[in-house]
Amino acid sequence: MNRHRLAIAMLAGVLYATAASAGEVTTWVPPYQLQQSRLSLQHEAGDVTAGQWITRLGLQFWLPTETGELVFAERGEPLGPADADWFADWGRRNNVKVLLTLYNFRNDHWDWELARSAFRDHPDALVANLLAAVERHGLAGVDLDLEGNGALDADRAAFAGFVAKLSAALKAHGKELTIDSFHSPCFNAPNMVWWEDWQGHVDAIHSMGYGDLYEGSVETFTPEGGETCAQGAALFRYSWQAAWATQHGIDASQVLMGIPGGEYAWGAGKGRRALPAQLKDVQAVGAGIAIWDVNGIATGRWGSAKAWKALEAFRNGRK
Repeated sequence: MNRHRLAIAMLAGVLYATAASAGEVTTWVPPYQLQQSRLSLQHEAGDVTAGQWITRLGLQFWLPTETGELVFAERGEPLGPADADWFADWGRRNNVKVLLTLYNFRNDHWDWELARSAFRDHPDALVANLLAAVERHGLAGVDLDLEGNGALDADRAAFAGFVAKLSAALKAHGKELTIDSFHSPCFNAPNMVWWEDWQGHVDAIHSMGYGDLYEGSVETFTPEGGETCAQGAALFRYSWQAAWATQHGIDASQVLMGIPGGEYAWGAGKGRRALPAQLKDVQAVGAGIAIWDVNGIATGRWGSAKAWKALEAFRNGRK
């Protein structure tokens, strides 16, 4: 890695954010505890509603089949079209974009073979079925949450080809595409090395670090059996993540830093900061936030007036 170029990119990211811009805020409805999700979205704190600070809501309701069809997830409670329609209607009433989140968690693990069979071997069918479901439920687009554990860069080209195909189909219908990514450039799929493949195709990238990501982090990452990632850089800092994006053709504003819903303060040692301060750190690098998940946004201090006013200020670009 060219450290000089990365330093320039980091400086550019800070300069970019000196005039604060509106921050994108994504959160997800998981395929369980649906009633809690409904209550969370109807929560109000300090005269601030969820619709005043959430910009995108991903419905993690659908899995692919091996042949590119879609099925509703089975996670211990009934889930079907009426549930998708309820959240889609909430989004329309609150001016929040609601997306179809396609994910591949099956039989208690992230099933990359399932995902790969769908996007590599049956891309046309998968694109057609995704678009049909988006139109059927009146959704704003697709969020890809296809995750794989291990060294899977051999699938990078096939995934990039699928992303380009899906993006073109969605754009033709005025729809959006977002992608969930692992938060290092060294392991798992998709990871940060893949980001540059998505230039011009993706509206947002969710860097799924959650409690790992914070500006005071000094952590490095070494994959099992591999070398230390990024020459030992503190790659879980917001500024490092935003700089990587900028260096690889992705605007920092398109990167949404994963943060842990329900966990009001996170980070180690002197880097530990509460939610309002974390939001300012993200705002300083010009990025957005992605909260896992909606069930945590109305609990404890997360559901307080102080927290929701900070989230609303972040959404509207106020420091």
